[in-house]
Amino acid sequence: MSPQFGQVVPTDPLKAQPYRTQRAELPEDLWQPLYDRCHFVTGTSQLAFFAIQRGGTATLITFAASAAKTKTYRDTNIDNANVVPTKLFKFVGMSVAFCHQTEGIPDNPIDRDKIRNGGYFTFRIVDKDILHLPMLSIPEMNPFVIGTSLCGAAVGLYQGVYRFPVPITLNPYENFSVSLDFDTSITVNNPTDIYVIMHAFMRRPT
Repeated sequence: MSPQFGQVVPTDPLKAQPYRTQRAELPEDLWQPLYDRCHFVTGTSQLAFFAIQRGGTATLITFAASAAKTKTYRDTNIDNANVVPTKLFKFVGMSVAFCHQTEGIPDNPIDRDKIRNGGYFTFRIVDKDILHLPMLSIPEMNPFVIGTSLCGAAVGLYQGVYRFPVPITLNPYENFSVSLDFDTSITVNNPTDIYVIMHAFMRRPT
C-alpha cells in the first residue's frame, strides 16, 4: 500500500545503509597520480599506456633484462585497462620517466633524445581527443645531469611537470587512453622502459 493510505514503505528493511563501504555522497579527495610503464625497442611504432592493468603480463625491464612480467605497483596503478571505476581524477599535469636496460652507458642519453624527438602523445577520453603533444615538450622525472661520470640519473633533484593550464577531469567509468606514436622507425642501442605519470587529484567514495 502506498504512503498516502497511512502505510510507510520501509526504504532499508535490513538497516544496511549505515554499514556501507562505499559512500558516494561523502567523497574524499586525495593526491594520487595515475602512472603506467611500457617497453620500447627498435622499431616500436606505438606505445599504448594504461592498456594492460596491474596483474596483467607485459614485457618490461627487470634485473637489467627484458622479459615477460606480471605488472605490479612498480609498473602501474591502473586496475582495469583504460578505465577507472568508482573514482574521479582531476589531471593537472603530465611527466615521463625512463628506465634503461643497462644503466650508465654513453648511448642512453642518445637513445632518449631519439625517442623524445621522434614521438608524440595523444590523450583521449571516450571518443574525444583531449590533447596532442610532442614528447619533447613533456619534462622528465629522472633527467640526466652532468656529474663526475659520463652520465648519471638525477634522483630527487628535479621533478618536471608539464602543467595543464585547464585541468582535465576523468569521470568514473569513462574510457580513456594515452598513446605515444612514432612517425618513423627509431633505432636504439639499449631497450628502454618509459613511464607516463598523469599528476592528479583523486576523488573516491569514503
